[in-house]
Amino acid sequence: MCYKVVERYSACKCLYFEHSIDPCSAYGQRGHQVQEKTVLVGYTCDRHSRRRTPTASPGAREWADSGYGSLDLSASQDGGDSEEYW
Repeated sequence: MCYKVVERYSACKCLYFEHSIDPCSAYGQRGHQVQEKTVLVGYTCDRHSRRRTPTASPGAREWADSGYGSLDLSASQDGGDSEEYW
């Protein structure tokens, strides 16, 4: 079975990074499907996180990001709502 690893933010489920498909011997044949595996990373994307200011929330921590970026592919491309998380 072919696998595609997709990294999503753990709180908002927005796309963080989409890896290329890891093909098997049946890749490309009619009826063969690619199984998507989701890995949760970070917490929220920039769009869903609020910018924290020291006066608004004293003691709030800024969570460091790994620096990876990706295109905004947050809409599901396969049309399915079921996701599997690692």
